[in-house]
Amino acid sequence: MFAWRARLGLIQPTHRGKGFAFWYRHAPDGVEIVPTFIGFRRSDRETFGSAFERAEEIADNLKEVGCNLVVISGTPPFLLKGLDFEREWGQRLSERIGLPVVTPMEPHGIALQAMGVRRVAVATYYGDELNQAIVTYLARFGIEGELMGGFGLPGQSQGLYTTSLQALDDVSWIQVYRYCKRGFQQLSAPVDAIYINGGGWDAAPAINLLEDDLKTKVVFALAAEMWLAYAKLSIRIRLDDCGSLLRDGYEPRAAGAAGS
Repeated sequence: MFAWRARLGLIQPTHRGKGFAFWYRHAPDGVEIVPTFIGFRRSDRETFGSAFERAEEIADNLKEVGCNLVVISGTPPFLLKGLDFEREWGQRLSERIGLPVVTPMEPHGIALQAMGVRRVAVATYYGDELNQAIVTYLARFGIEGELMGGFGLPGQSQGLYTTSLQALDDVSWIQVYRYCKRGFQQLSAPVDAIYINGGGWDAAPAINLLEDDLKTKVVFALAAEMWLAYAKLSIRIRLDDCGSLLRDGYEPRAAGAAGS
């Protein structure tokens, strides 16, 4: 019997399978993941601006097939709009379809806050505009972000990214590990954690190694979204390969406590 605990609708930003694989691999017994995608092929402002209408259409479909919750991944469109827009848009969509909705960026702030993080190193494959938007977002949760600079490959930047969507397919978790470790060791002041944004690279296998080697917490974007989604479904999930967030039993704070 499928979905005897929950059917979770997942809206991914691109056709690539890394994000889907992460959710499928970690799905608890009795949870069915229904995969869908928006279909980004470029990382520019015009492309990201089309995300919201498409996500709303897909959410309607996920409601029709019996999903109990909808998760929307892909932070850049929301980074360009800001936290207030994300909250208002997510609330309107939730009311329209009659289901809980997890939007892409706010779960990261909620997770860091639940872990007691006040200062965090920010790892991305983004350029200055999106990186600064992350700092602004995190400040709303009382968290100071220190940027490590977008991960880049020579000649592979595109739009708002320092590494294009296509080039990210060839970035290994070993490269993610090296980039995060180097950036962490070059920070100007101590931090409480590393925050890895972006589901377009194979970052998950690096999380535990970074925590062990650098003796710090590591929060990966997809892990934070998963953590909050299952909390909203009242499903307890404990995982050993996604860092301390999903290993050590952190709980989201009460509604309304995150950001102002």
